[in-house]
Amino acid sequence: MASDPVIAKTKVHIRQAVEKDAQIVCDLLADLVRTLRDAPPCGSTLETIRHHGFGDKRQFEALIAEAEGTPAGLVLYFYTYSTWRGCLGVYVQDLHVVERFRGHGLGRRLLADAARRGRADGCTHLRLSVDPGNEAALTFYEAVGLEPRRDETICQAAGEAFRHLAEDGR
Repeated sequence: MASDPVIAKTKVHIRQAVEKDAQIVCDLLADLVRTLRDAPPCGSTLETIRHHGFGDKRQFEALIAEAEGTPAGLVLYFYTYSTWRGCLGVYVQDLHVVERFRGHGLGRRLLADAARRGRADGCTHLRLSVDPGNEAALTFYEAVGLEPRRDETICQAAGEAFRHLAEDGR
């Protein structure tokens, strides 16, 4: 792929999102949903992003990549605790690079920055989940050193099942 001077490494800036970036985070998440086949609508709103990402009890961190002032990508992550490892880890909830900025290592840089920040806070590993049908993402993650786990399956309770568990699952 030909080099695009707009996203040359020296022209891309990755920075911590701050409260005034809540709309940019929402816009990048909406762009992510548009790129996924059969994705349900994104439940995050400007208000929930502000509350959970920038409120009194911050639940996630977000890094925004900008190419000459234009939002080009996002990594949204939080720390988890692994009882098996006895340490903290970085869990990447969302990684997205705007289509016109893809193919130049920006996704790798966003992941690396999240990992670097986690490592500085004592994290020892990075995890994420990916739709098994998203071959492009699987190929990318393997290329940057993430290994698919075959020894575990993600289970969840959501919607009515979660409500039922929370109310009646005693």
